[in-house]
Amino acid sequence: MQALLQIEKCLFFFMTSLKGNDILLHQIKNIKAQRVNYGLDLLEDVGIELRQAQEITNIYSDILTGTIDAYASVISNNIMKQMTSISIILMIPTLIASFYGMNVPNGSQDNPVVLWVLVLVSFILSAFGVSLFKRRRWF
Repeated sequence: MQALLQIEKCLFFFMTSLKGNDILLHQIKNIKAQRVNYGLDLLEDVGIELRQAQEITNIYSDILTGTIDAYASVISNNIMKQMTSISIILMIPTLIASFYGMNVPNGSQDNPVVLWVLVLVSFILSAFGVSLFKRRRWF
């Protein structure tokens, strides 16, 4: 990604230089006193080459911009996939604790062992979720 950004920076400087050369070419064409010292055909050839260089630079700049956007999109999608996987894994213990913590009698609210059983069950289900996501390469 750093190399792509470096190329984009170089293309920007190259386009700026070409614009400066275009201005200079127009100024040289407008000097009427020195027309005998240079050939108009040569200036036309230089102008054509300069316009071609500008067009090619613009084309490569557009291609590079599209490539950088596609690369950023892929990275963003991978990060979002990982963040979604993490939130799903963290949702499992929260769901179990939510069911157990409701304000309705469930018959096990006085038993001190139930809390540790729920922690163990939520840990086992979370570990199963992590292994499932790793197997499918979502994590």
